[in-house]
Amino acid sequence: MRNQTSSHRYPPSSVAPEFINKVEGELSRRLGQPVTLVLADGIIGVRSEGGLVAGESVVVKVHPLLHRMRTVEWADDLERKIHRLASRAEDVERLYAAIQKSPSPEKTGEIVLDHIGDYDDDFFEALGTMITHEKGCLHLSRVRNFEALRAYLRVVRRRARNGETAAMWRELAQGAAQEKALGNGSLSPLRCA
Repeated sequence: MRNQTSSHRYPPSSVAPEFINKVEGELSRRLGQPVTLVLADGIIGVRSEGGLVAGESVVVKVHPLLHRMRTVEWADDLERKIHRLASRAEDVERLYAAIQKSPSPEKTGEIVLDHIGDYDDDFFEALGTMITHEKGCLHLSRVRNFEALRAYLRVVRRRARNGETAAMWRELAQGAAQEKALGNGSLSPLRCA
């Protein structure tokens, strides 16, 4: 029954294979690389052979596209999504590089909080695509690092949405103060009597 409801909401037959082929052709021409579109129940996967989304799938919800009847309208939306994710992947790489250069956990926290408004759904989708890509290339240390970054950013985003941004900044300041006190010898280690 659930499949029937789902199919009723997003009828696969409402988009003709010939139309999908035309959209593929238009998108391939625009991007300058072969593009394959796969229509599933409620989503469309976009895959290219090179460049922007090389070997990875960009997933787009079909429902918003269904009211558009022209090939160029579909191609416009899909092209925007591809470019947006490519841009967000660059943002992920910049954040990752800055964190890798960070001299301390507190500085890492500052870097993350400085960009707190950037962690939208596209950012996480681009990060997920990068994780999949790195797994495919067997860059396991980057996979672990990206997965840890994703987990950390999810916590930061959740806390920010709950109005805890100021609290996170205070926690960073307290951590930096404790680190400084330890470095100056102000806090003596516990000793056994």
